[in-house]
Amino acid sequence: MARIKTKNLELGYEVAGNGPPIIFISGLGYGRWLWENQIEGLKDDFTVYALDNRGIGESESPESPYSVAAMARDVRDFMEAMNISKASLVGSSLGGFVAQVFALENPEKVERLGLVSTTGGGEGSKFSSPWTMFKLVLAGKKKSPEQRARARLKLTVGRGFWEQADKIEELLQKFLEQKFTSHGIEAQTKAGQDFWRKDHRWTDLYRIKAETLVITGDEDRIVPSENSKNLAKAIPQASLEIMKGAGHLVMLEQPDKFNDLIYTFFKTS
Repeated sequence: MARIKTKNLELGYEVAGNGPPIIFISGLGYGRWLWENQIEGLKDDFTVYALDNRGIGESESPESPYSVAAMARDVRDFMEAMNISKASLVGSSLGGFVAQVFALENPEKVERLGLVSTTGGGEGSKFSSPWTMFKLVLAGKKKSPEQRARARLKLTVGRGFWEQADKIEELLQKFLEQKFTSHGIEAQTKAGQDFWRKDHRWTDLYRIKAETLVITGDEDRIVPSENSKNLAKAIPQASLEIMKGAGHLVMLEQPDKFNDLIYTFFKTS
């Protein structure tokens, strides 16, 4: 783990490997540890960076409201501080929002793009089902942090992964041990909601020129896979991969297959 001071705040990150740079951007409520399997599995062929978004992990949690645009600027500032002129970006869920905005605002800095378990928002996007939303609300009312996290995780991963008790316990422990602030999580949530429901960047997706890999799990109940299908249609040079039996956390649920997809797509750049 390391921290670096950028123009606006300190960001926590991890880096490993040697080769073309790939920057991994986590989703709402997850630190850079979300990408631990990618760091280990891809470091022989790429320089792999995994970031803590503002509000979680080792990154600062400024008190001002967050926005996806501000988080995209964090990535740009990180690249400048690290002297990275151009890189491939992979963003999951909220991190996918960030990656889209980054690619629209900084096309000259993007080699290739990976959009995982995410959406472009706007017209045609599909929200979680009413049943899933109801269960998420109930999960938030559980008494202890562990009970809340366990109930949410059951809705987040695919059914097959949920049956692997040892992996679930390991994931829960990492989630519960990560550093965060209440403000940071709330501000990330608001930023994501505003992007999905109010931002009109989805109308500009045709301007993304970078070759793009869109990945989704066919059991994703948080950001249903229909959103990824729409993304792949909207971005000119996009291809779609649907991982069978995977939920929202495809990079953790099926790391070997996920890494193979990333390697094949990004190694050719």
